[in-house]
Amino acid sequence: MAKRMSKTLASEIADRTMAVVNPQNRAIALDAALRRHGFAPVAPPSELLARSSLVGWLLSKYAG
Repeated sequence: MAKRMSKTLASEIADRTMAVVNPQNRAIALDAALRRHGFAPVAPPSELLARSSLVGWLLSKYAG
């Protein structure tokens, strides 16, 4: 059974990812956060510019 992500965890990961100032490094931060919480990383959205869109993307990929 695949691991499911809660809304709270998606928000926390999005907050930490968006805290990275350099947009090119946000994908690296997102990958590290997903691995740290036991989720298999997938290719992130092309632009990580808005927290709300990142939360939505995380939930669509990992909330099942």
